[in-house]
Amino acid sequence: MAYVTRVRPEKQALVKQLQDWVQESKGMVFFSFEGLTSKDMQAMRAEMKKNGLVVKVVKNTLLELALKDVGLDVDESLFRGTTALLFSNEDELAPFKLFVEQAKKYGAMQAKGGILEGRWIPAKEVDTIAKLPGRQELYAQLVGVVSSPIRGLVTVLSGPYRNLAYVLEAIKEKKEKAA
Repeated sequence: MAYVTRVRPEKQALVKQLQDWVQESKGMVFFSFEGLTSKDMQAMRAEMKKNGLVVKVVKNTLLELALKDVGLDVDESLFRGTTALLFSNEDELAPFKLFVEQAKKYGAMQAKGGILEGRWIPAKEVDTIAKLPGRQELYAQLVGVVSSPIRGLVTVLSGPYRNLAYVLEAIKEKKEKAA
């Protein structure tokens, strides 16, 4: 698609806002919502908002300008058909996970791609990324992996002291019986 060289002043603010969203969001999914009823779209938006995500319908020409100015190399298929974007400023994987969940629920939504850590994610990888464990899950796994050897070491090191305590208790009981 050819880039529009002149943007009306009232549209420049929208392009700037799109650029800000792309640069500031932790994770973003672009999707088509053709075939989605307005009632389903409202329900989907409410669910996303409840989970701290933002859904915005955007014009393809303005999105194309914004992404060009940001320097992001994206698939040209992004600019065909209806386009909405789903993003989060807090959790990088939440848009991917919730998009896949909602796409299964409503069926009419198709991923066009996404942005994760400033890198373009093709549509076919959106499902794969949605299956990744979140940051908190990874931290929990890391803590478990790191603490497991330490717990084993503590158990091994405390063994002789525990055995000494048993021996001293046995000697004490023997002396009490003898007395």
